[in-house]
Amino acid sequence: MSVIVVQCIAKLELGGAQKIVLDLMRELKNQGILITGEGGKLYSAVKEEFGERHVTLSCLKRKISPLQDIICYFKLRKILIKLHNRYDRIILHTHGSKAGVLGRIVSGSLPFVHSVHVIHGFAVNPYISHLKRFIYLTAERISSCFGDVIVTVARVHIKRAIEWGMSKKVKYFCIPNYVNADNFRVRRKKNKSIKIVTVSNFKPQKNPFMWAKTALEVTSRFGNVEFIYIGDGPLRENVERFLQASKGIKILGWRNDIDDLLPCMDIFFLPSRWEGLPLSVLEAMASALPVVASAVDGTTEVVLDNVTGYLLSPDDLDGYLHKLGELIENAKKRKEMGREGRERVKKCFSYKNMIEKVFYIYVSLGFTYSGKNR
Repeated sequence: MSVIVVQCIAKLELGGAQKIVLDLMRELKNQGILITGEGGKLYSAVKEEFGERHVTLSCLKRKISPLQDIICYFKLRKILIKLHNRYDRIILHTHGSKAGVLGRIVSGSLPFVHSVHVIHGFAVNPYISHLKRFIYLTAERISSCFGDVIVTVARVHIKRAIEWGMSKKVKYFCIPNYVNADNFRVRRKKNKSIKIVTVSNFKPQKNPFMWAKTALEVTSRFGNVEFIYIGDGPLRENVERFLQASKGIKILGWRNDIDDLLPCMDIFFLPSRWEGLPLSVLEAMASALPVVASAVDGTTEVVLDNVTGYLLSPDDLDGYLHKLGELIENAKKRKEMGREGRERVKKCFSYKNMIEKVFYIYVSLGFTYSGKNR
């Protein structure tokens, strides 16, 4: 029986979900097809890398658009029916809320399609309106009835999904994000100043104004500290206006050399309001950096409080100032926490672990290797 795995995600921007999708496509080789919407920082490179194995569905967008979503439902269904002319079974592996809702409903209408959906982090959070919360939860509850497998990147999301009334008939797995620690070296040269780095989008989720307030306070108290933000997004200009080109604070935009930059830093800082399981935290820990972050969602399953870093409430400015100040003044603690973090990443969040668990799910749904894959 021939089986094809179809990866589906709305937008090819820089992020942990996109990294997982692309790594899975590379592992699947000729037994994988990628369906995405248009646009995103990675779109052109992905189009070039995967060629005919990448299908663009221009109506697949992250924002809710009833007309476009209905069109997308029928177009996705048509693509899968066409694939069924060549393959006996299809595993539709969706990532993100929009692709997950549409994909699962489509798969429920086609008996030859198995649905695997990854929850990289819920769109439902304390900062959205009651109307949006109702719409998002209703969509998740309905679509979960049509799926076969739900994968979460954090254990807390399985518990939350069941509490929110999502289907108990599907199989739940937790497969955390990953990083290859060998790709991240440990810094050898001492900095003259203490560099505190953040790698993140400038979106409300990432709490960039809390980052900016913290950066202003810390740099005013310590003359030897630099704050560095690697990333971009819709709130960047507003944050830059708020900072008014303050000394000791830099915003670099997105960079392609994160694995070279992180080992030159001293502390990693991420005050997110909600998360999935942030890849940036794993990369920082792989670089032996202590982490000061908000105690939300999957972050609490990565950072061990008082061992590999510190966890605080998302808007606890005083807490951030206290813990960052403690690490700024204590080089020994920075080194100890960094060492513990790197060992934790190597042991618990490896690429091999992710691949083995995902392919276990594929095989359980009828997938077999063609011989050209491994």
